Amino acid sequence: MSIAFFLAFIASCDHYDNFREPNSNSPQDLTYTKTLDSIDSLITGFYYYDFNDSIILPAFEYYKENNSRRNLWMQARCHYLIGALQFGENHVSEKAAKHLVEALKILDENFDDFQLRSKIYYINSRIAFNFSDGSACKRFAMLGLDYATRANDTAWIARSCSNLGITYERLGKAGEGDTAYMYCHKGLDIADALRYPLERAYLENTYANCLRHSHQYDSAIYHFNIAKSLINNDVLLYHKTYLEEAFVYYQKHDYQTAITELEVAFQTPDHNIRKQSVAGLADCWEKIGDTLKAAPYLSMLKTSNEKEIVDRHHNTNALPILNAYLQSLDKSDKSANVVWLIVIIFTASAVVVAFYFIWKKRHLNTIKDKDYEALRLKGRAIFSDRHNNKMERIRNEFNTAYPDAMAKLSAAHPDLSDTELDICILSFFSFRLKETADIMHLKENTVAKYRTAIKKKVQTDDLEKIFH
Repeated sequence: MSIAFFLAFIASCDHYDNFREPNSNSPQDLTYTKTLDSIDSLITGFYYYDFNDSIILPAFEYYKENNSRRNLWMQARCHYLIGALQFGENHVSEKAAKHLVEALKILDENFDDFQLRSKIYYINSRIAFNFSDGSACKRFAMLGLDYATRANDTAWIARSCSNLGITYERLGKAGEGDTAYMYCHKGLDIADALRYPLERAYLENTYANCLRHSHQYDSAIYHFNIAKSLINNDVLLYHKTYLEEAFVYYQKHDYQTAITELEVAFQTPDHNIRKQSVAGLADCWEKIGDTLKAAPYLSMLKTSNEKEIVDRHHNTNALPILNAYLQSLDKSDKSANVVWLIVIIFTASAVVVAFYFIWKKRHLNTIKDKDYEALRLKGRAIFSDRHNNKMERIRNEFNTAYPDAMAKLSAAHPDLSDTELDICILSFFSFRLKETADIMHLKENTVAKYRTAIKKKVQTDDLEKIFH
């Protein structure tokens, strides 16, 4: 039963982030680790455009030479960094999805690195977002927040809240606007308390978009300006904020201000932001009535659309890769739930059986103690009687009180003689040696020898408890 309780305790315990980085074991390893750390810190700040994955490949090949614990963890990191850089280069990259899922598989099998998981889930949610898959995007975003919380990484908790806010704001169902606001406010509280300007800039941007979609244009502009004031060398967020603020001015029919904002956003290296800027500029110039200025943007938009069709065609497998991983998680969760259910049922059964036997033992002992006391008094009364055949009368009283006791003792120890069985009965009544000899009309020495023989056959030192 103690094993069952232990298993139940283990099953009920949540995992906390007690992950420790495996120790490095060579100068080459230390060199690669410093390189990867530098790239990781830049990616965490969303500086995707200064590197490509070629700088990581030598380290990746080095760590694939053997599958030591250290090397496996570094392989997961390399997969993550390659995937992140591929995502920065192309937001619907199949190669990014493959590397990110491979990193998760290594972690699933070997490590509880909650911080790394939260980063990977974040990027997976952005890939799903770019495919407008609300279900996968929300699932990965929630996983990212869950693991950031377990890792107690407040920066990534705030960023995950921003991610969920924008996910619910853009891809949420009708009536989920309040959920977007909730996550934005939660993240803003964290970012304000801990003075994370970049995270707060992302959250202000998301909050402004929520306001924009609810047609609160002036408030949206206010929060977009706060976001711009907090951005520090984050190229992606900088141009994204100008683009989205331009949409607000467009919806207010202030096309000239929208053009000013869009011209800043147009300078981005990001393909998606650049394409939306081109479309906005073409539309605004047409609204103003200047078709000559609209023409070059319309030409760029046509080329951009053709390129996007090619890009999407070559990256159609990115989303199925992510959804396949989510399905494997569901299967794993179901298996874990089955194990938990078995452990709980086993534990509950063990507890019920244990309590039953405790109750039964107490209940039977109570009856036995009560019957024994009454029977002992009867035995004493028979012994004090002057009539003969005392042994026969005591035997009958015993068999009446416990009809199966003698049969069980004889079956368990068939080598006991009738005389020895009678001595067992008298011992049960607590008759002393001299009293037993008197009842059975034997010498005390003879009874003593019988008792010694019985103890050897039954393997007990206390004949009074022979029937208990």
